[in-house]
Order: sequence, then C-alpha cells, then structure tokens
Amino acid sequence: MARLRLFANLREIAGTGSVEIEGTTVAEVLAGASERFGDEFTRALSPAAVWVDGDRADQESAVGPASEVAVIPPVSGGTTVVRSPILMEIGLVAAFLAALVISSRMSLQWYAVAVVLVGGVWVFDVSTSSERRGIPLAHIPVLLSVGAAVAASYRFGVAGMAAAAVGSLLLVLVWSVAVAGLRPVDSFAAGGALAVAASLGSSAMVLLRMGSEDLTLVFLMVLSAGVMVAWLSDRTERPLVDPLAGLVVGAVLAGAIGGALWAPDLLDALGAAVAASIALVAGRNLGMLLRVGGLFAPGPVPGSLSYFDGALLAATAFWSVLVVLA
Repeated sequence: MARLRLFANLREIAGTGSVEIEGTTVAEVLAGASERFGDEFTRALSPAAVWVDGDRADQESAVGPASEVAVIPPVSGGTTVVRSPILMEIGLVAAFLAALVISSRMSLQWYAVAVVLVGGVWVFDVSTSSERRGIPLAHIPVLLSVGAAVAASYRFGVAGMAAAAVGSLLLVLVWSVAVAGLRPVDSFAAGGALAVAASLGSSAMVLLRMGSEDLTLVFLMVLSAGVMVAWLSDRTERPLVDPLAGLVVGAVLAGAIGGALWAPDLLDALGAAVAASIALVAGRNLGMLLRVGGLFAPGPVPGSLSYFDGALLAATAFWSVLVVLA
C-alpha cells in the first residue's frame, strides 16, 4: 500500500499526518482517503497539490506499493494559523534572553549549552509552523547543525564556523534526497536557508562570547531592545513610527547605551549594533517567509517564537562587524 502524507487542514480533518491507502494511481489513493475521512476531507482535498515520491503528480500518475503520496493544500485553502497567546510569546523570548544573559555571566561552557537549547527550540518552532502551511522542512539535520556549529566554533574558531555552515547545507541536501516528502524545491530551499542561518548565528554567538563577555552583553541588550520594540508595535493600533524603523532605532539606541557602559570601543559597538538592527529586520522577514510563505503578510504569524526570528542573523551581523573593525 502507498503511504499518504497529509498536511495543514487535511491533517487536522483526518486526525493524522500519515496513513496507508491502497491504489495504483493518485486518483485511486485520494478516492480511498476521501471514503475513509468523509465529505469535509473531500472538499478540502480539491485545491491541493499532489506529489509522488518528491515529484509533482496529477490524478493519473502511477503509484507503487512503496510510494509516498504527499498532499499539500495551498495556504489560502484553509490552513489554520496556530499562534500562542501573546503573553506566552513574549514570555518565552524573555526567558530565552534571560537564560543567555545568566549563562554568559556564569561561563563560556554554560553559555554554549544555552545557545544550543535556545537555537534548537527556535528551529523546531519555525519548522513546525512551516509544516502547518504544507511545506515540510528537514528539521532534524537543522537541529543537528545547531549543536555541530556550537561545538565546531568552540573547538576550531572561525574555521569551525565555516565548516559547520557548509556541512549544515550539505546535510539538508542529503536528507532531502533521502526523504521523499522533502524533495520539492520549496522544502529544500526553506530547510537550507534555515540551516545556514541557524548554523552561522549559533557559531557567531559562541565566538562573540569567546572574544568578549562585555560585548556579548551589548549584543543581548540590542536584541532585547529589538524584541521589545517589535512587541510594543504589535500591541499598538497606531504606532508613532513604522514598526521596522522603530525596531532599528530602538536597537541602535540600546547598542549606544550598552557600548558606553561595557564596550572597550564605543564606535565599534555602535557600528555592530547598526548591523545587528538591520539583520533583525531581515531575520523577521525570513521568519515570516518560512512561517507564512510571504513577506509583510497580514494577520498573525504562527508559532510561539516569532519575535526571536531575527536573533541569529543579528548575532552573525554583530560579530562580523566587530571582526572587520578589529
């Protein structure tokens, strides 16, 4: 029997994401699924795209006994947006930031552990949100890339960072080839982008802490300010400034204050804060692209950690500018 994989609202209606159905063509497999799951499932099935063993298929496409048939409805076809309560969202991000600050003050080793945990939970949150809209990601290799990036940068420095970034992309490629449901180009592209961003950001956070505990605190202050401005913008019906512009201004001001308090060179810290603030905006857009499928999409962003979406890109930008200016 063929294995039928269901996504988004089809999975919710059926109550399962995977089921075995008899059939020698796509039409027979879908007919068997409709008979099993009822009229609501049949109506939701009509606008969906079908893939057989990673290739786009139509109703007449042949299905073998070991084939995997993936049915992916469009986002506009009824995908449920799952978002945590807003206080839970900001609470989780605040807990992450507190864990990073506290572990940074304790030791480099504890900070590296915190980066792995925070990065791993964020990757899982993004991949879950992406899968809900019908784009599965190779989340296991991306999760592995976070741990590998932290270990490699801790042991080998910048060379380890570069090797981990390349290795994460190759691992996603191999994993996507091995798992049929991940072969569509949109799944691979999303997984590859997430892997590289997570790998570079995790490495940058460790390398930054290896270089200076004080500059790590400056970065975390910049990140906290960016998150707070984004959250306040979402809570205000008519913000005084554009939310993204406010995020940049808030992050830069936090960098100036933190740099004056802790950085050995204020101008270097300020330049890094400017780069990090721009990366925060880029990271929020990347997160929205992965979670929703488009930029500047209206309505709520699914997931519990969307406010953390720019953190790892910001870490990469902050650390990179400091290296250039050193």
